[in-house]
Amino acid sequence: MPLLKPNVGRALSAIGALIVVLALFMTWYRITRAGGTVDDTTGWQTFTNLRFVILAGGIITIGTALVAQTRPVLIVRTILGLILAVLIFRRIISPPDLTGADVKSQIGVYVGFIGALFVALGGLVDTGRTVVEAYPNLWRPPAAELGRGTQTLDRGDDGK
Repeated sequence: MPLLKPNVGRALSAIGALIVVLALFMTWYRITRAGGTVDDTTGWQTFTNLRFVILAGGIITIGTALVAQTRPVLIVRTILGLILAVLIFRRIISPPDLTGADVKSQIGVYVGFIGALFVALGGLVDTGRTVVEAYPNLWRPPAAELGRGTQTLDRGDDGK
């Protein structure tokens, strides 16, 4: 009996891809300029090239969730999620450097990162299921399913 339904990985990846794309339009940074002016910018406004990479990554991920789940598709989906997560994480730890301005990360960049992790997790869930189906005896059953056993150990502590 499988622990997870067959579409869980696809669903995680597709939901993660939607979250990543929607996060582009959330506030990623609050910029406080030297004159006291405060601007909130979205991921879409902030990045000229990264926005297209993230958008393409989301679209490709949704495409991989819709096609037959072969090994290459699962690998591409997992790697794509990891790449998106690294690109977004880089923007969390290293926000854009604007001369004379204080730039602070906001909710959108974190939501995008979580969405990218969902994409990768969905690929990993399906990859793990494929391995378990291909090699069903690779793992031994959990301890609760092993039973009592037929031998007792003679440890010398039972008074014999």
